[in-house]
Amino acid sequence: MADPRLRAHLVELGAHDDQLAGLSNDDMIGLAGDLRFAEGLDLDLAAVARTVGCDPEEVRRIYGWMGLRVEDLAGFGDDDVTLLRTVTGDTSGMVDIVGPQLLRVSGIALSRLAEAMVAAYVQDVEHHDRGAIDLVAEADQNALGATLSLALGGALPTVFRHHMWTAIRRQRKAQSGVAEPEVVRLAIGFVDLVGFTSLSRFASAGELIATIERFEQRAFDVAMRCGGRIVKSIGDEVMIAASDAETVASIALELIANTETDPAVAPRGGVSAGDVLFRLGDYYGSVVNLASRLTGEAVPGEVLTDQPLEDSSDLAVQPAGRRILKGFDEPVTVWSIDVRR
Repeated sequence: MADPRLRAHLVELGAHDDQLAGLSNDDMIGLAGDLRFAEGLDLDLAAVARTVGCDPEEVRRIYGWMGLRVEDLAGFGDDDVTLLRTVTGDTSGMVDIVGPQLLRVSGIALSRLAEAMVAAYVQDVEHHDRGAIDLVAEADQNALGATLSLALGGALPTVFRHHMWTAIRRQRKAQSGVAEPEVVRLAIGFVDLVGFTSLSRFASAGELIATIERFEQRAFDVAMRCGGRIVKSIGDEVMIAASDAETVASIALELIANTETDPAVAPRGGVSAGDVLFRLGDYYGSVVNLASRLTGEAVPGEVLTDQPLEDSSDLAVQPAGRRILKGFDEPVTVWSIDVRR
């Protein structure tokens, strides 16, 4: 039965009777956050199109590029009007050329960010406190979570500006001396967790999530400190990029050393370098494929490379023979890299 105090509290927050009809207590707690997210979104599809001066189907098409169905949205607000005017009012032709790609990759990134925020709230906040406070306080906590999420979202323009600044400089360095605009000169590496598939068969969902979160956080911290970056995480594997193979190898080795404290999994890595195809923030081509294949060849705790790195004060490099790798016509000469003790 719906709690009358909770219902009255939601009415004070702006809920209407038709929104509350038939809702359980849990649904009403969720509605508290929904009301916060919907604030200021007072325009429907026809109204926002009329305000911008475009066809509703154009609005539908633009939001589709970002992975959003207009039927699923709470509504449109002033920021939507600004975005639509920018896209539809462009006369340079640039939006027609790169708009769909840029909006698509932005939509993918922001969708992942939104999913991550929801998961963090449900698993770390809502689950932990459920039952510890009364229903009205839970509703207020849900609304506070929405407020904090929107505040973080409001800071994204500043963060994006910083990322654009650093990405442009990375691109200039990576394309120095490269003739083709689709190619950059980079080192690519992978580190994966041997044993994670076996672990997933008997570990709890919480244990699996905790293992991945520890691994990804270590990877992010190590890569940033060493001057590389994590391109993406793929379940129990991360993809690393940097300007040279030594940097990627150092990141992989430190990540392996830090992850060896996790008894259930055993990390390993592979590194290659050369001309790499890049598109929408991701990398492709034989260098990427080779780094991935070398990762699969490495034993736990080892990093393999096809690069003839020299021994240094930090890295010890040993010949590891020639390997026949799937997708490569000729055997590949391989070296094993370790941290010099």
